[in-house]
Order: sequence, then structure tokens, then C-alpha cells
Amino acid sequence: MDHRSWLYPLAFMTLLSLAQAKRNFIVDLHNFTCILVDPSYGKELTCVIHKSRPDPVIAVRFMLAKTEKEFNIHFNLDIIKSDESVIKMGNSKLDGCKYLSSLYGNNIYGKFFKRIQQVSNLPRKCPIPGNKLYEIRNYSVEADEFPPAVPELTFRLTLKIMIGDHTIAHIFFIASTIY
Repeated sequence: MDHRSWLYPLAFMTLLSLAQAKRNFIVDLHNFTCILVDPSYGKELTCVIHKSRPDPVIAVRFMLAKTEKEFNIHFNLDIIKSDESVIKMGNSKLDGCKYLSSLYGNNIYGKFFKRIQQVSNLPRKCPIPGNKLYEIRNYSVEADEFPPAVPELTFRLTLKIMIGDHTIAHIFFIASTIY
């Protein structure tokens, strides 16, 4: 009997179970700040931390001053080392209207947005009507959304909301993974 034939299914099942296992770390949210850079575009932008750990819970409220046909989201992800130096991990730009319509549904952005849609009244497509209050209520940041082998670290996610080349808002999110 060839014992190697059992090795591949066993390795596959082990890797699959590790990928689906509950993460053995918690997320500790240090800072969640929203800044409305240009008040001519927005009437309100508020960010609130309801719970900072072990599964942080946040909320966001915003209202646009007028209907917007398009927007972009710039993501910057940095790791903050213990000596306060910064390692730049990623920088990407998304078409906000495609994001709302779940065009990015199969990547990491889409995974977060599907859960955001469940706890919000965000529109599903552009244009985004003005003079309407939008809310993301009780969004929980779950450790299971992170990669299984993430090391203990502090990271900073900066979102810049833009219309054309004009910055409308900044959103800062600083958190740590703790084992």
C-alpha cells in the first residue's frame, strides 16, 4: 500500500482547518478619527468607538451637502514599529462607485464592505444623494477577518475620500493585534 497517497489529502485538510480556525489574537483599537477637510462637501462626519477591544465596535455618521456622482477612496496601510518608525505596507486607490456596487466583492476590500453593507444604510450605487444622513452602526472589527498568521503589530489605516483631485475627508484607524 502506498502511504504517500494519504499525505496529500491529510496536508490539504490540515491547511484548510488552519485557515478556518479562530484566530488566537485580539484586535485592540487605539484611535478612530474622522476629519471633514472641506465642509462645502459635507454637513456632518462623525466617528465613534463604542468598544475598543477585544472585538472593537465602531460607528460612522455622515451627510453630504449635495448629491455626488463619483468619488475615490485612497487607502494607505502602515505598520508602526515599537520604536515608532513606520513601514509603508500598501497604497491603493479605489473607484468609490464601483466599491458601492460591490464590484470589488472578491478581494479583501469586498469582504469588509459586505459586512459594512449589513450594518449601514449606504447607497448601493452612485450618485450618492445629498442632505441624507448615512450611518454605519455597530460595525465590529473581527480578528477572523485578518490573515491567519498575522504577527503581533500595530497598524495604521488611513482613508482619504476624494472627489476628483480634491480631498473631502480623512479617516484614521490605528489598532494592534495582541496575542
